[in-house]
Amino acid sequence: MTDITLYHLPGACSRVVMTALEQCGVDYADHPVNLMKGEQHSPEFRRVNPRGKIPVLLVDGELIGENAAIQWWLDKAYPEAGLLPKSANDWDAAQVLSDLFWISSGWHPSVRANMMPIRWTTGDPAPVRERGKELVKPLVQAFDARMADRPWWYGDDWSIIDVYFYWNYTTAEEGQYDLSGLDNLAAHRARVEAWPAFQRALARENAARERMANAA
Repeated sequence: MTDITLYHLPGACSRVVMTALEQCGVDYADHPVNLMKGEQHSPEFRRVNPRGKIPVLLVDGELIGENAAIQWWLDKAYPEAGLLPKSANDWDAAQVLSDLFWISSGWHPSVRANMMPIRWTTGDPAPVRERGKELVKPLVQAFDARMADRPWWYGDDWSIIDVYFYWNYTTAEEGQYDLSGLDNLAAHRARVEAWPAFQRALARENAARERMANAA
């Protein structure tokens, strides 16, 4: 049996990994890391991940980090879970990787600038947030347009990429970005929230949040 531990923070992008693990149906431990208290900089966590980032998986004592890489590995390790679409050739596989990288390198930083601008400046965060909103706008509009004729990003089939998109646009909303009028996105949001693996991940996050509160 593979020994897996997820280091995460409830509500952070590690939710995508937790949903993937739930979709795979594997046994795993979860260890919350309180970023607000700076636990990612602690010697204990740096021994786990010298980069000081979450999410990170320990798999039989070996580390794998970065959301896109974790999704890719989980799909290869548990292909029956259907985390990513099946690729007929290397070109098709590269298209899936391109989507993962686009979310992690394009969406994610823009959303973070909007959600938590203080991390991007030592000065007034207001202009950073406004710029973040400008960067988010074409992304969510393009997403809404694509979803006009399909339930999921890849058509009829759910993938973990849908959850990664969900985390980005809902996090933008938490950062005061207005998602009203994006009806196709709203329908996608409802479908993701109804997905069983996603609901299990939320329940597990809530349990971890309680543990963190009790430990405070």
